[in-house]
Amino acid sequence: MDYRPNCKWHVAVLALVLLLGWGLCTPGSSFGKPLERPSTVDKGEVRPGEFLIEEPERKDPFVAGLMSWAWPGLGQFYAQDYTMGSFFLLTNIVQKGLLVYMLFYYSDKYNVRDNEKVTWQDMEPKDKTLIIGYIFSILFIKVACVMDAVYSAENYNERVFFPYWKYKNRVRLSVEVESNRLNIALTKPL
Repeated sequence: MDYRPNCKWHVAVLALVLLLGWGLCTPGSSFGKPLERPSTVDKGEVRPGEFLIEEPERKDPFVAGLMSWAWPGLGQFYAQDYTMGSFFLLTNIVQKGLLVYMLFYYSDKYNVRDNEKVTWQDMEPKDKTLIIGYIFSILFIKVACVMDAVYSAENYNERVFFPYWKYKNRVRLSVEVESNRLNIALTKPL
């Protein structure tokens, strides 16, 4: 069987088309269905002058980190940090592209004939350095992505859920400044 240099692009395009088709045709897919959001409105008594406030969903930092470990950028999308999620998703795609390129490059460079085996000692030092650097870059970006996903979830909870909790529990902060002292009080009604 002869080696065809343009074959790798045909395989990549075919794999992308199959992946998109599979994602759109799965039974659990929401493609073509209207978006529905369950209502989590507080059903308690409403006093005059009060408004119903919808309780925001908390984002679990552990789940965000786990999702980013499985697929870089997914935890950031879960925590609604779309900028960093897009960045890590793009770096993941670039890393996968570099992996495919390196596989084709090294398979052509170290072409085995007559059932010879290529060992680590047979490789050039420059190639070893590139492979080790690539592995460390994968680990570094994966760890950075997980840490950022955890931070994004905590930041989301602080930015979105804390004001709701503060309103719900009627926690008040008062600061009183006098000439010789400063009074700070945090109060919550019983």
